[in-house]
Amino acid sequence: MSRPPLPSFLVALAITAFALPLHAQTPSPNAEQLKSWIAIRQQRVDVLRDDIKQTDARIESRLDMIVNTLKGISDSKDSRTKVARMKEDTQEGLMKTINYYDQKRAALKEELRNPRLKLTTEEKQNMIAIFDARIEKRAQQIMDLHKSMPAHKDYEQYKAVGGGWWGTEYQRNEDYDQNVRMTSYGNSQRDAIVKQLDASIARLDRQGRTLKSQIGATKDPVQRKALTDELTKTEALIAERREQKLDTLNPSTFATHTVALKEAMDLDKAMKSSVSDLRREFTTLFGYYNNFLNELSALHTTEAALPPAKAKS
Repeated sequence: MSRPPLPSFLVALAITAFALPLHAQTPSPNAEQLKSWIAIRQQRVDVLRDDIKQTDARIESRLDMIVNTLKGISDSKDSRTKVARMKEDTQEGLMKTINYYDQKRAALKEELRNPRLKLTTEEKQNMIAIFDARIEKRAQQIMDLHKSMPAHKDYEQYKAVGGGWWGTEYQRNEDYDQNVRMTSYGNSQRDAIVKQLDASIARLDRQGRTLKSQIGATKDPVQRKALTDELTKTEALIAERREQKLDTLNPSTFATHTVALKEAMDLDKAMKSSVSDLRREFTTLFGYYNNFLNELSALHTTEAALPPAKAKS
């Protein structure tokens, strides 16, 4: 049986299709176009870099204010443990930022080993150094807050308040009770800090063993030097963490003044508002950071596509 003829519009479509090239090629950008794209991307990278610096500066300024305010005050018998709880909450928040910075640092370390983005080794190392500095600053701020907790004092559990027909009368010593509360908070905070320091030491120790293994396996002198430098930094950090662990046992070194309950409550309200602002700033900061990495990588990719300039005769 013969097939019915194709409709005329399908015949025309088939003829047109066969007449077209099989693989339509988009023309490659010329040097002038690439230069224009490079200029646009460079501008975008510069804007993001400035945004990061400004946002980071605001975060550091606000954190400095919070930590400096808290380490200069302590609880009164009236406020009981209000200030201690604020210090504890702030320490926990600072520890979370350390963990987040460490995740970003680890991602850059992985980029050094297995590049995914087109970034230079120097750019990655500079960003790692910035995260290192932030981690160390946060660790010191946590230590400062802990050191600002009141030192243990010896008080009698009861104090004499007068005499009568039946001899000396006693009542519960409020200073003793307040000291018990502060000592309990101080011990709890110290235990939490020591736990984090132990975890950091264990992680750094594993990192050191890995670096030693990598040094022994490589024959590339440039890579060997980079790994050796990283091992030196890691061993220095282990020593510093151990020193910080010992330092948690030392008594308070900060002069503080006690605050009444009303002052502590007002400060707590202001701190909560600042922390809420800081969370938004951190979200903004790392949004800029992620965009910056991608834009910087795209810039270098475009730069690599630019044909080398011909030498003048």
